[in-house]
Amino acid sequence: MTDPAPSGLEFRVLLVAPNWLGDVVMFSALIEFLHQQRQLPDGSQLVLGLAVRPAWAPLFEDDPRLDFLLPVLRPGRHTGWLGGPRLGKDIRAKAPDAVLLGPPSLRSGLAAFFSGANVRIGFAGDARGALLTHGTKVPPRGEQHHSQELVQLGRNLFRALGWDEKANQLEDVRPSLPGCRKFQPACANSPSPLWVLAPGATYGSAKSWPLNRAIEFVRDAIDQRNARLVVVGDSAASEYAKELASALAKTPESDLGGGPGIVDLTGKTDLQQVASLLKSCQVFIGNDSGLMHLAGALGVATVGIFGSSNPQWTSPSGHLTKVVVAKDFQCHPCYLKTCNQKEFCLDTITSDQIMAAVDELLVAGDNGDN
Repeated sequence: MTDPAPSGLEFRVLLVAPNWLGDVVMFSALIEFLHQQRQLPDGSQLVLGLAVRPAWAPLFEDDPRLDFLLPVLRPGRHTGWLGGPRLGKDIRAKAPDAVLLGPPSLRSGLAAFFSGANVRIGFAGDARGALLTHGTKVPPRGEQHHSQELVQLGRNLFRALGWDEKANQLEDVRPSLPGCRKFQPACANSPSPLWVLAPGATYGSAKSWPLNRAIEFVRDAIDQRNARLVVVGDSAASEYAKELASALAKTPESDLGGGPGIVDLTGKTDLQQVASLLKSCQVFIGNDSGLMHLAGALGVATVGIFGSSNPQWTSPSGHLTKVVVAKDFQCHPCYLKTCNQKEFCLDTITSDQIMAAVDELLVAGDNGDN
């Protein structure tokens, strides 16, 4: 089915962002794809809005690519099964011509259906195909990067409107966060290089580098590189940070400006504070997580450690990024939350491997490589 091309001076597109931080960052590739093609063949212009949870809104409040934001109130007004129709009503007030869904849920499908938009595009899973005008087949995981799967929603929008030439443009569109330029570095004059370690992964322990390996790495970073290791994450990562400091006989500190040592900021930072911290650091090391994607998109040298997940699907997308994956495990990627094998793949990744990846990125950064 091909809908008629829009008429008038503008064509309004409301993008519904995913729920998790890493997915939201990858979703920014779709924003960039549409932003770069605002001028439409019929003479009208795209107007881009983003529906996003308040927790992630600071990333986009000053984004020059977006014309307006709509808060997705979860918890709150948009929670539960009635939350979908309520969100649809709030979207309708923005008068969109098209709605593009990042979340794959039935709830977001209901929101699109009740939005009144003539064009409703999203992945057709979770029994919501009938709620969409143009359902997109869910591709096999890892066939392409998830950010490019999301860009496909924009390509399908142009195809739905009969503009195949625009759909086929811009082959390499990466996640980017220009709205974060307002965030200033949290520490500009640290006597030791700040290295950020994010040990947690909300998904499950199968994505988390074991504590014993992290202890080896942090010891090497402090003793050999004079690094000030800043441990970040939500409150669930606090115990990990305490055990890390205890094993190294280090007293966790809170000041970013000291010498070699450990700074424990787990559970103590909001999104804006983390972004400012990342802008201060020399390198980020962490599991496949939202913070890893945020670091990469901010242009930070980023080492992603991959356990159960697939780097071909969710690797960090910045210019200075590298992934480390355990070799010779036929079960990888398993996508499990907890490992069910006798040997855990991430337990075979050593401090030396991570340090080599760090060194490679730092050399590339010094040489100005992109």
